[in-house]
Amino acid sequence: MTDIVVTGSRIRNPQFTSPSPLQVITKEESELRGTADAASALLGSSLAAASTQINDQITGYILPGQAGGGTQSLSLRGLGTQRTLTLLNGRRAGPAGTRGSVAAFDLNVIPQSLVERFDILKDGASSTYGSDAVAGVVNIITTQTLDGGEINFYANQPFETGGEVYRVDGAFGKVFDRGYINGGVEYYRANILRRSDRDMTSCTEDYLYDEEGGERVDYTDPRTGEYKCYNQNSNYVQVSGGPYNGFNLIRAMPGVTYPTAAQGNNSPFAGWVRWGRNGYPETIPYTPSDNALWQRGSVISPVERTTVALNAGYDLTPNAQIYTELLFNRRDSSQYGSAQLFPNFAQRSTLNGAPNVLPASNPNNPFGYNVVPVSIYESNTHQRVDYYRGVVGVRGDFNTFNRDWSYDLYGQYSLSDAVYNNGPRLYLDRFLATMSPNVACTNNPLGGNFSGFDCAALPNGVPWTSERVLRGEFTDQERDFLFVNEDGTTTYDHYYVEGVISTDRLFTLPAGDVGFAMGFQIRHEELDDTPGYQARNRNTALFSSAGRTAGSDDIREAFVEFDAPLLKDLPFAESLTLNVSGRISDYDSYGTSSTYKVGLNYQVTPEYRLRASTGTSFRAPALYEQFLGSQIAYGGQSAVDPCYNYGDSGVDTEIQGACAALGIPDDYVATGGSSVPIASIGGRDNLEAETADTVNFGVVWTPSFANLSIAVDYFDITIKDAVDQFGAYNIIEQCLRGNTDFCSLFTRDPVNFYITGVDNSYVNVAEQMNTGIDLAIRYVRELPFGTFSINSQHTWKLKDERNVLGGIHEDVLGNTFNYNGPAYSGNLNFTLNSGPVTYFYGIDAIGKGSDLGDDYLGGSIFANARYADLPNGIGSSDCSAPNNYCVFYKGYTEFTAVHSASVRYEVNDWTFQVGINNLWDEKPPAASPNLWRNGTAALNGYDMRGRRGFVRIGRSF
Repeated sequence: MTDIVVTGSRIRNPQFTSPSPLQVITKEESELRGTADAASALLGSSLAAASTQINDQITGYILPGQAGGGTQSLSLRGLGTQRTLTLLNGRRAGPAGTRGSVAAFDLNVIPQSLVERFDILKDGASSTYGSDAVAGVVNIITTQTLDGGEINFYANQPFETGGEVYRVDGAFGKVFDRGYINGGVEYYRANILRRSDRDMTSCTEDYLYDEEGGERVDYTDPRTGEYKCYNQNSNYVQVSGGPYNGFNLIRAMPGVTYPTAAQGNNSPFAGWVRWGRNGYPETIPYTPSDNALWQRGSVISPVERTTVALNAGYDLTPNAQIYTELLFNRRDSSQYGSAQLFPNFAQRSTLNGAPNVLPASNPNNPFGYNVVPVSIYESNTHQRVDYYRGVVGVRGDFNTFNRDWSYDLYGQYSLSDAVYNNGPRLYLDRFLATMSPNVACTNNPLGGNFSGFDCAALPNGVPWTSERVLRGEFTDQERDFLFVNEDGTTTYDHYYVEGVISTDRLFTLPAGDVGFAMGFQIRHEELDDTPGYQARNRNTALFSSAGRTAGSDDIREAFVEFDAPLLKDLPFAESLTLNVSGRISDYDSYGTSSTYKVGLNYQVTPEYRLRASTGTSFRAPALYEQFLGSQIAYGGQSAVDPCYNYGDSGVDTEIQGACAALGIPDDYVATGGSSVPIASIGGRDNLEAETADTVNFGVVWTPSFANLSIAVDYFDITIKDAVDQFGAYNIIEQCLRGNTDFCSLFTRDPVNFYITGVDNSYVNVAEQMNTGIDLAIRYVRELPFGTFSINSQHTWKLKDERNVLGGIHEDVLGNTFNYNGPAYSGNLNFTLNSGPVTYFYGIDAIGKGSDLGDDYLGGSIFANARYADLPNGIGSSDCSAPNNYCVFYKGYTEFTAVHSASVRYEVNDWTFQVGINNLWDEKPPAASPNLWRNGTAALNGYDMRGRRGFVRIGRSF
């Protein structure tokens, strides 16, 4: 007895033809492309490549739905990972990851060597599979019937250093009279790609021009003769208050000639020079903007994975089989970076009045004024995620009332058990203790001594303005006193029981037999994330803090499906089939949802087929959206408050009037205000399920004169009541516009007017619209020397918009990955099978993206005070005036195509394959500072490794 997995239907019929479009990525196609793992295969598909994805390039960024560092999750059509459902052999797969936002399936879990194919259902399917199947469904089908063994070695080596990938796997299986058993082991390792490994990421140039297509205006670094890098400023001191307020100072280096006072270097402090003074270009080139810690940061995260899998089935009778699927996966991953270290005492400033400075009276301050020393420290994160999955079930066939029925009753349990470390991090109380007034270190800093430290361990405090400390070089005693390494833990339990019964002949219509399926699912999900003790008690500086996130949900569902032939063997109606499905879902968290889907398959003639479907989908609020423990991040007053300098900031008259009515002066700049604590909290009892309406219509042409198939499909997805965070600025703006429901979500100091806190909880906040066209082409031709095939997939977005509470409309169609990615992506693959040799050539393309529209950048020419030259009269920010300091920003990304080629030779059970990924070494588009980038390389759908060779050697037996 063999299992039949049909993606898009619960009717166990191998002849089923879905009215919804389906994209299939086979194991052979992935191998010929040199694909390293399952994540690369799926994230590179045309349905994902042009949308922002959670991939291995996410170091130092937090994206919606990201389950901690190292996670790789799929967002079909850019609608979010939480709106793409992942199945494993037709069964809902449990999520994995770290920290409080675990919700989506982590593609790291799946070993590429055990995958038979990926089925991607291109439209909503909640009536078939339940919650989350909004943008589509990915069904990962693993090998079940291996009879024999195989072992493979794979290596992928960039032509430059960094980003190497290695994989070793083995599998063995046996099929016998009454069943089967097979298992496999895979070890996967991806080495770190550091910023310093590539020129495009090691230097964050301004990348600015005097005009479009003109000359670069970037300053030249006198030390290198190359364009100046602005990677990460450190190793300097800023004066805070007094006559020299805002002076940025670096220590003068012997043998270096610095500008004169007339040229901008008017430092009154002996041995210190002023730098980065806008309007004085001679002070710019020696900006202290590079350091070794920044260069060692990861562009691509290193990861090691070990996976063990076992599948087995045993026929209890000729018509009943007991079966199991077991999987264990361990992921060890890290992200390396650096962060500025400067006095910012967060809630101790807001609640306790601690100034964000090194006070003039502190013995380690030689300036006689309050200063802000800016140093550097490691900012790394590490994860170990153990993922367990087990399925036990019984399936079979029976006959009753002269009808053949199939059934499947099984239970599945998955557990993501993770430990993460976000260290080293600064103890907030100890950091403040060494920056308190009058003493080098105090045991009683403002807000208290939470970590139980004793200044006897560091009686002289920290020489914050010394050359050593400003470079980020701490003694062992300083490091032990200031920094904490602590573990957090995350578990996600996901288990359910499901039963399905189906037949392909419930009754017979004139056009044929009616298929039928019905079933149930009872599911429990539980999340528990416990950050380290210091983090959850908000005693870490310069890093977001978080409380414990813990909660669960119980779900009960029932579903039904009919597949009915309406017409057959008529003129212009070879066949017409109606597929109808429905589902009712009852959640403890919010209540009941019902969904449906209606699809038509219309074979007009042997050459033409029309297909259409319409229906509803839903997404229940994820556990983290319901139960997220209070996560506190901090934003600047200018970034949060629309009233900040509202007289000259460009806000509209309604906002200006509302700010004035509060008594806020038009030149208000939040003097005395600290960073704003922004709380992200779960919205349990306040959230409703997201709902979606989906429409698909397509035509398939399979001409008789060639082995050719061309499918064109139109899709339209509208999501209502999307769960999201509204954003601190938007909350305050809506209150100022008279939407009083928002006014209780933030607090403002009644005397000094600065914002003292914002509640940015999860709410049903948005409507999202996504429409477009998919094109799929497959052509096969027999030639005298072999079989030639072309396989091509393309997606064009036609609409990508959001309507947010308060009348905010966002149109991100055709933008860069700074928003939701370009409008086009596609691939084109050529294969020639000639006896034992297979030749492959593939092209992956991403379309142009532009953020120049009025809703975003609003143009490409902007004033940049760094390029003002006051001594020479260049001082106007009016770009239409003479002597302005306006420059051209490259706010777009070009069309990009990456080519790959390989040759495979099979002989005597051996397989040898060599190839090159990114054959022509296509770089990511270069970007100016207003785009999402690493160095000057645009993120995040582009190839950061560059040209690389790969080899695969396999042996079957």
